Amino acid sequence: MLMNKIKIFLLPAIACILLLISENAYSADRADNKPLSHIPYKPIEISSLSRYIEDRIAFQHIQLSGFSRDEDNSLASLLIIKNSEVYLFRDGYDDEKKVSLENYMQVIKNELPKDLWINKIDSRPDFIKIATRRTEKLLNSNKDYTEKNSGDVYRSIRNSFINYHVRVFKELMMNRSESEFNLQRKPIFPPPFKEMDAPIQFSSVIKARAQNKVLYYAEDKDGDEVTETFYVTMSDGFNWGHKSGPNIIFIYNNKEEDIKKFIGKLCHEAYFGTSEEEESLLKYFPKEADILNAFKLEKVTMQTSQPARQRAPASNQK
Repeated sequence: MLMNKIKIFLLPAIACILLLISENAYSADRADNKPLSHIPYKPIEISSLSRYIEDRIAFQHIQLSGFSRDEDNSLASLLIIKNSEVYLFRDGYDDEKKVSLENYMQVIKNELPKDLWINKIDSRPDFIKIATRRTEKLLNSNKDYTEKNSGDVYRSIRNSFINYHVRVFKELMMNRSESEFNLQRKPIFPPPFKEMDAPIQFSSVIKARAQNKVLYYAEDKDGDEVTETFYVTMSDGFNWGHKSGPNIIFIYNNKEEDIKKFIGKLCHEAYFGTSEEEESLLKYFPKEADILNAFKLEKVTMQTSQPARQRAPASNQK
């Protein structure tokens, strides 16, 4: 009986120790990719909103490398506030309490750690919550229900919202002197096993600020000329808690093709120029006739000279 009592008291303590040990295994490859070190954020929560009386939209799209016991590594959230009604859509939603219990059982059974956040971002909402003044009116996490009743609305508003801010960002690129535009490109040192003559890749970070003080940020971290991080934020006091992150758009480490179509070329275009910039610059190219007339110059037409016909070698002459 004494041994049984000792086992009962020791079991919770052993479980806690195993949970702490396993946490390191879960997040072993997260150190270089987790944005919390330089871009703190929290998933959007209606109950934590600083205010909800103004109409606005906020969008988060988080995709983390590796996995953690207590943090969803693939989650998108679309917040819409209109007429004091609050709508929150989630894509890639997993029930945290369920995942926590499964993690606990995984440790108790001494199983190898695995990613239990099974729902990944796929542009299909699997959670919707509607509230008025933080009073819940609807909550549904049935994927079939949410996709059928709100899938098209979610994608349409998300795409239109991202597209609008990408257009604004490109306009800031074209007016760099007026937008505090800043571009930093740094060489990425290749790993030891990479060939020495391999082309050097550059990471890129871009910042620009609109006249309404909205800050725009884009980043290509791995130097593949594909922008994977894009955020838009404004210091107006709207948030969902301390260090909740960018309050308009926060796309981090994107891996989805539909989002890539909007933000994928931003860093590349900021450095090499956009098609819109090229068209705009062409408007300022001087007209040939205007310059010739202004300086009283005569147009010269260059004739292509014909190469002289070579004589045949003396040995071939008769």
